[in-house]
Amino acid sequence: MKKRKWLIVLIPLFLTGCLEKEILDDVNIITVVGYDMESSDRMKGTVIIPVYTQDAPVESEIIEDTSSTEVSKDILTHLQRKSSDPLVLGKISVVIYSEEVAKKGITNLVDTLQRDASVGSRVYLTVGRENANEIMKSEFGNRGAAPYISNLIKHNIENRDVPKTNLHIFLYDLYSNDSDPYLPILKKNEAGSVEIDGLALFKEDKMIGEIPNEKLFFFKLIADKFTEGSYALKLPDKNQVAIKTISSDRKVKLDKADPSKITIDVKINGFVQQYTGKMITPKIKNQMEKAFEKVVAEESLELIEQFKEQNVDPLGLHDIIKSKVRGFTQKDWKETYPELSVKIKPSVTITETGVIE
Repeated sequence: MKKRKWLIVLIPLFLTGCLEKEILDDVNIITVVGYDMESSDRMKGTVIIPVYTQDAPVESEIIEDTSSTEVSKDILTHLQRKSSDPLVLGKISVVIYSEEVAKKGITNLVDTLQRDASVGSRVYLTVGRENANEIMKSEFGNRGAAPYISNLIKHNIENRDVPKTNLHIFLYDLYSNDSDPYLPILKKNEAGSVEIDGLALFKEDKMIGEIPNEKLFFFKLIADKFTEGSYALKLPDKNQVAIKTISSDRKVKLDKADPSKITIDVKINGFVQQYTGKMITPKIKNQMEKAFEKVVAEESLELIEQFKEQNVDPLGLHDIIKSKVRGFTQKDWKETYPELSVKIKPSVTITETGVIE
């Protein structure tokens, strides 16, 4: 009798497994979607569907269609007509908006993602230097487009210069009114693959500028934090030093008497991986730290001046002031930001240098 009871309990579990497999076999799972402008009033949608074959590399089926709408759901409806099975978004991991689309505004396109409960909040939104369609037809090796691009962005967030970004963070910045969004820019390189080519800056949902690759290190220092960064530095004596395993943290301080004055403390730790000089003495180590502090302060202030000129706040300074100054309004921010005084105070500690005399 007991065995029969256990059998009754377990049967639905086995049936559920079979049902799920049957459902997955009957749908086309979108992993990457891209949007391009075909003309002033026509948009092109492109999706990638992985095709799995036993004992063979993952292949990508690409479906594309041009529509006279800029609403993501309507574009997907047009794409459904060209798919052999229903298209579903549940496993989407990357979205690519061409620069032209990003400059027109992407709220309508993002709306479908945030309303679909099957779409995870960690989806990577990106801007394509070229058309999204062209980037999606790049060479991705055996892994396929979605794993390749996802790992590319994840690696650059965890080990390089790209600040944290995903659908959840973008939506928070977009709707909070206290900070402005940013997204990584992708481009097709000479080898036919894809690489990161800077960071797109948004005012509300429109791309209005960018940070080039060579400035990303400094932006991440003042916007996020490093756990595994690196930087090559030229010293006053013309020698060069490569500093690795850089970890950093930032703290924003507000002048209580004058909220238009802000200090950003940046603590940086790292060790010397390579040095073109003969030996690192305590004096040279100190020179390295001071030289690094100088370049961090100068480059960071240049970025902040750029943000003020473009009237964007990717650092979320408005949010920080509002949280510390009672009654600070959007109108106060608009009046304060152009004249905002920001001081960068870097503190660099080189913890390992190899042989020290």
